[in-house]
Amino acid sequence: MRSCRKKLRANSSAQLLIVAALAIAVLISSTTIYVYELSEETKSEKVSSSISDFIFALKQNTRNTVISSLANVSNGGEKRVLTNNLAELSEVFRSLTLFGLVDLAFTPLNDSNYDAGVWLSWNTSDIGVSSAYANFTVKVQGMATNMTLNYAGNITTTIAISGYYTKLVGEEKLVNLTCNVYNEEKPALVENMTLFYERLGSWIPVDSSNNLSITDYGNGTYTISFTAAIPSNTVQVSTHVYDLRGIFVLANTTCYEA
Repeated sequence: MRSCRKKLRANSSAQLLIVAALAIAVLISSTTIYVYELSEETKSEKVSSSISDFIFALKQNTRNTVISSLANVSNGGEKRVLTNNLAELSEVFRSLTLFGLVDLAFTPLNDSNYDAGVWLSWNTSDIGVSSAYANFTVKVQGMATNMTLNYAGNITTTIAISGYYTKLVGEEKLVNLTCNVYNEEKPALVENMTLFYERLGSWIPVDSSNNLSITDYGNGTYTISFTAAIPSNTVQVSTHVYDLRGIFVLANTTCYEA
């Protein structure tokens, strides 16, 4: 267990979008390089089993593309980014002829939660969700290979926040919170965590002046405490999180006196 104090940092939406777009460009370039190297190795060594390596690389690159797209959208990008990036990746694989014709088809999920494969749920009390989902069909047709593979790509970052407060002196209150972070329903770590509390209708950032303390247990659980002068009988807290993949998610909670 390690205890640390996290400083708030100002994240520029424009800079984040540029970084996310750059990540996509690097991803596609690395895909092309990888497949080229794989092609050369296969030609020289004639390794018939390399088709499994190729499929593994393809699936990994679709996953990375979904991650980068969700990071972009959750930081203010357009939802169509997911479709555009997957279409570009599909063209990269379609241009390859190592094993024959490669067709990577995809369908972003659309239902009551997902729109164009993206679901951002930040207004539900105590729970925040940022998710991207697409279904994939890969067809490889060649002299030695004829296969079809169906699979789903689901990237989801979830946070659950809860807490309470105790009275100190006057309007001063000590707020205690527990935040749990998940990637695809498994415990995950955060890159940055920023907190706000509501006072007289305004959201105020929590910083070192509030005696902010965040304890990271290394298993996706974080305990947080801070002090603030809040006149109301409840404390509204908003928790903003970036996971290690650059995906943003937030959740609000109402704290009552313990």
